[in-house]
Amino acid sequence: MAQDNTFTISLKDYYAGLSPLAYLDSLTQKGNSGHASVMQNVDVLGEFMTQGPGLANLTNGTQAGAVTELINFILDKAVSSDVTYGIGATKLFKISSTAVTNDATFPHAITNCTNGESVIDMGGNLYYFYNKASGGEIGKYDLSSTFDDDWGSTTPNGAAAIQKAVHPSATKEDIIVFGNGQYVGTYIGGSNTLDVDKLDFGSGNEVADVVFSGNQWMLAVNSGITGSNRNVGQIYLYDGGALSSILSDEAGVGFQKIGFLYELNGIIYVAYQDLSSTGYTIGYISGRQIKPLAHFTGSLPNFAQKTLYKHTILFLSSGAVWSAGAVIEEFPFSISQLADGGYATVGALACPFGTPMISSYDGKTNYKLAKFSGFDVNCLWKSVVIPISQGRNKGFIDDITVLTKPLESGASATIKLEYNQAVSSSTAQTITTTGKTRHIFRVSVPNIEDMRVFVDWSGGSATKDVEIRDIIIKGHYYQS
Repeated sequence: MAQDNTFTISLKDYYAGLSPLAYLDSLTQKGNSGHASVMQNVDVLGEFMTQGPGLANLTNGTQAGAVTELINFILDKAVSSDVTYGIGATKLFKISSTAVTNDATFPHAITNCTNGESVIDMGGNLYYFYNKASGGEIGKYDLSSTFDDDWGSTTPNGAAAIQKAVHPSATKEDIIVFGNGQYVGTYIGGSNTLDVDKLDFGSGNEVADVVFSGNQWMLAVNSGITGSNRNVGQIYLYDGGALSSILSDEAGVGFQKIGFLYELNGIIYVAYQDLSSTGYTIGYISGRQIKPLAHFTGSLPNFAQKTLYKHTILFLSSGAVWSAGAVIEEFPFSISQLADGGYATVGALACPFGTPMISSYDGKTNYKLAKFSGFDVNCLWKSVVIPISQGRNKGFIDDITVLTKPLESGASATIKLEYNQAVSSSTAQTITTTGKTRHIFRVSVPNIEDMRVFVDWSGGSATKDVEIRDIIIKGHYYQS
């Protein structure tokens, strides 16, 4: 009886995202048929795989209009119909879903501001936290016509200057809780009372983020020397009324620095770094533990670089937009690199009107605030490495079949194989032709010990994408 020496490999279920070990090894074999070893600006949030979203500048969203500095923080909600606010190095910005206001009022130059930190709305007013050359301040805008740039140190009961530090902030009803260096500050709107050092975590500590969930405040605090030094991260629970000076409980992440906290469906997610390990981690709080879920590369995102998009957590890392989670509960929690962030230096990420927007800076004179629009073409996806050889037998690839959604005119991508630890590669084949859904490429690629599939959209279209449903590779074994 003749022995069947053929093999078939099918790649699908791309929602698996990046391989669990992709952050350590771009030639990882760990994963299933949908996992990627390398991914750049690819949308795998749904059932199939396609180009990640492109970016379109908002009207007045560059240095030629209203954005002449990096916007550091954007309020992730609408304050009124189609209106939110952001803060940059020296200015307060008014932002809609399509434009950055550029008139006699906005952008508003904040007196003595050297670095804006966050904005929050409460009780019909906008409060903005910023640093000065010495110390910090809280400003107040009545959402109509009056700016009080030194409100925090002059007006409320307990008026005082704040520290020169990062200032994450969150609100619940008439309460604002904010980070203030080693302190947590509170503002109680009902009594117009400000306490800039309600909680003191001690010298060498810094509040990295604040969220409200389950009738309590979650306070992320890092301790240690800043820069390239190991930190210790703690997450403290604080009473929802913000009246006590005593903490309720805490959960530790150990020798790891916390970037942000994010509440989704009652679960608190945490982005953090272990300095002794490559890459970063996103996990969730379970009791007094942090359970890791996925790893990513780049940089540790901060409190201004997170939002919700299609039921997943979007965040920024080294100029790129990442997604963590699952669009439906039937999909596993996964992590993927979804889109480009614009220029090399990214600032804020928010989705106040349903479409993510990102601020960025090229390090010279160019700034912008842009939102997802159309498709990127600077996109690529590589599968995990698939072992082929069996003993003395090596593989010979005979053909590759790619199943797509019906292609529109101009849609195009290429596919090829990288094999034998990606030292060699096959000839790139073009996926194109209007209306076509089944693309068969006859190839003759011998001497395969291992391989991975490489899809590249760089020759494609920013308006007509190539959405891939399935990749099927057929071959046979031969004795070398």
